[in-house]
Amino acid sequence: MPLDPSVRKILEELNKVMPQMTKIPLDEFRKMFRAFFTSQPRRPIYRAYDVTIPGSETKIPARVYVPREGSDFGVLVYFHGGGFVIGDVETYDPLCRELAVACDCVVVSVDYRLAPEHKFPAAVIDAFDSTKWALEHAREINGDPEKVAIGGDSAGGNLAAVVAIMARDQGLRPTLKYQVLINPFVGVDLASYTIREYSAGLFLEREAMAFFNRAYLRSPPADAFDPRFSPILVDNLSNLPPALVITSEYDPLRDSAETYAAKLAEAGVPTVTVRFNGVTHGFMDSQYHTPGQ
Repeated sequence: MPLDPSVRKILEELNKVMPQMTKIPLDEFRKMFRAFFTSQPRRPIYRAYDVTIPGSETKIPARVYVPREGSDFGVLVYFHGGGFVIGDVETYDPLCRELAVACDCVVVSVDYRLAPEHKFPAAVIDAFDSTKWALEHAREINGDPEKVAIGGDSAGGNLAAVVAIMARDQGLRPTLKYQVLINPFVGVDLASYTIREYSAGLFLEREAMAFFNRAYLRSPPADAFDPRFSPILVDNLSNLPPALVITSEYDPLRDSAETYAAKLAEAGVPTVTVRFNGVTHGFMDSQYHTPGQ
């Protein structure tokens, strides 16, 4: 179906205020990216506070969102998008507030280490450590350790998919209850229809994807085939948490994400796949933004 008019307006607004990522210093682009998305309205919430998670390699900042008074909530550990290079807790604060209220759950938004300062697999290690912490400390954040899920979008969707596999393989207990993969990157894709047709002018550009990979990977040919970067290459996807995979019609990652969902289902994982038509990659992050606001 045609590109949604509201999405088109957001793309136009982005093009006005944000130059191409590779044309300016990365720190400057990060500030502009954060400023654009934090200009969105922020839903009031019962409680939002910052914590520091003691990871195996570093201290990991995170923000906890509690939707209302109470305890034993489900917990969603959320990994933000941004190609492993941009994005942070502040950028995703509006979205995580919405998720906490809409899903009536505690959200733990993880500020994992970014590339190129911290190469692969730093983000994976932080994501896994944060998930383990949430399972161990769920009661302290008004949650139920038996109801912990993981999720994320784009690069964050990649981290969620990878952590689900690592949690299974390392026998984390309690087991994760769900995985939510929103427009996930699941591995290098050079041939699909969507990567060919939707990699220009629709938010996620081919040039940006190449930049992300160069920044994140230590040794691109070898790391690209590491299952912690390309979970779509994992042979055994059985016994993973039930999955919700959300894709977008005009997303270059759509085909590979839906292929991954199909592989999960074939492995016996209860999987629901939802494609949103008329929207691009990143639509979940920008849907609350009104151009010019």
